[in-house]
Amino acid sequence: MKASRIRTNLLAMMVWQVGNYLVPLATFPYLTRVLGPAQFGVLGYATAIATYGVLVTEWGFFLSGPKAVVERRGQPGALNELVWSTMIAKACLCSLSFGVLLVVVYFDRKLASVFPVVLAAWPMAVGNVFTLNWLLQGLERFPVFATVALAGRISALPLTFVFVRHSDDVAFAAAIQGVSALLTGMFSLIAAWRLGVLRLPCASVLSVCQRIRESADMFISSASVSLFGVTNAVILASLTTPYQVGVYTAAEKLKTVANMVPAQINTVCYPRIASLFRAQPRSAARLTAIGALAVVSASLAGLAVIAYASSPLTTLILGAGYTGAASLLKLLCLATVFGNLAYLLGLQVLVQFGNVRVRSLLMLAAGVLNVGLAIVLTPRFGAEGAAASLLAAEAALLGAYVSMILSKPLLRHHFTQLWIR
Repeated sequence: MKASRIRTNLLAMMVWQVGNYLVPLATFPYLTRVLGPAQFGVLGYATAIATYGVLVTEWGFFLSGPKAVVERRGQPGALNELVWSTMIAKACLCSLSFGVLLVVVYFDRKLASVFPVVLAAWPMAVGNVFTLNWLLQGLERFPVFATVALAGRISALPLTFVFVRHSDDVAFAAAIQGVSALLTGMFSLIAAWRLGVLRLPCASVLSVCQRIRESADMFISSASVSLFGVTNAVILASLTTPYQVGVYTAAEKLKTVANMVPAQINTVCYPRIASLFRAQPRSAARLTAIGALAVVSASLAGLAVIAYASSPLTTLILGAGYTGAASLLKLLCLATVFGNLAYLLGLQVLVQFGNVRVRSLLMLAAGVLNVGLAIVLTPRFGAEGAAASLLAAEAALLGAYVSMILSKPLLRHHFTQLWIR
């Protein structure tokens, strides 16, 4: 029964992931051609800044939330309080991040020059306030989650072709991404209400502060992740040209499509492993090992396809103006081989054994390594320097996780128990 449920959840998440990237892929080649590399770079820079707002608003709830939901299953009152206190916490964090943005814009001329585009994309952060995907994941209602997420994407899809007609419409392109986030949030609220989970508002200042405090370590982890991806686009925008940002952003989006299978293996396994960990540790270890094998296999398969077809693929999808995107795509896909396995080991092993803070600090250190390398390499090598920095940081993080697991008897036993009868 549990195996069947995992397969159903994985299938649902695969449908979501395929749709999540095939739907934008319908507009992606259109945007790269209509906006051109430079303006597509402006779009990438503006959405990267808005993503920082999403990051602060999210505050690691997408990691801590599912586990908290698992602990409150069968307690409707406690679950409702969790949902409302988390949404209020997100609203406070979103307001705080917007205030910080206004201060930075006042002092940063480069950011001020694209502020209208950033402002158009900011609803991405607002929509995240009431997006309850973490709740649906914790309840293991992945088919509902997939439906909600795709509905938001598809509803905003036609707007791109209606409002984005030439390179000056970059703000419209950013705003459409924000509208998509708002719709996804609204649909998730409706889904939670219909499931009977969301009831009348019930929260206190104490519970809101508790939500923020409980997720602080997870926020450090998620903030560290931004040092691997979003920050590279910002560094490129600061040290190079919009063209380099455009090429890097385009290659990264294609990399995400190639990475959709291993990403969903991690997502589906997390709540199941969390629920098995205490009661059935051997089963949790087995699922972790199976997940790791599946993640590595899927990542290598994606890399092999990209290595073979990167040149014709980038020309076909992006257009002729994105010279160098093929080599970037290979580097980024190679980085995912290390990054996907590191993410699984960190989330499914270190977090489960209470090493949340250690995981966060290791991720932060690897993120700082990426930023440092990117600052050194991007002025000389442009987008390829940013991709090489990411690859080095992901490999270093995986090495740190594996070393920690091998050096600690308790963590090592988690895997060796599979061979002990």
